[in-house]
Amino acid sequence: MKKKSLIKKIISKIFNFYKEDAELIFVFFGIKIKFKSPTINRLEEICVIPNLKELQEKNTFIPHPVGIVINGNVKFGNNCTIFQNVTIGDSYSGGSEDRYPKVGNNVTFGAGSIVIGNITVGDNAIIGAGAVVVKDVPPNSVVVGNPAKIIKQKVENSL
Repeated sequence: MKKKSLIKKIISKIFNFYKEDAELIFVFFGIKIKFKSPTINRLEEICVIPNLKELQEKNTFIPHPVGIVINGNVKFGNNCTIFQNVTIGDSYSGGSEDRYPKVGNNVTFGAGSIVIGNITVGDNAIIGAGAVVVKDVPPNSVVVGNPAKIIKQKVENSL
């Protein structure tokens, strides 16, 4: 028997781990503790996305669905990608109704990025991991940093 599988069996016997309905159960002194594995079916338990159905209809891709917070008033284009721990919302700048980001088509939000305020993120933009975006992002741009700065911008042909 392999050493790793032997160790797993010993730990399972001592601490009484087992699986039940795709949940890991740990019994400690007769108390059952359940651990859920985050899946796309349980997205609402690990993210705050009020307009999830709308995003799914717009073909939004969420490869690592953990810790994402998106205000329900944010407007999205089609085919966006949102990685883990992204926050997209308002800037709490007063009573203005127009204080939420507007996101174009094919935009990628890197892990841990924050996009807030009455700004526009243009088509095909890439928001780098950890970027804090508080100003408009032109189409076909890559922004990184805090505050986010453009590091690359593709100019479209005008033909």
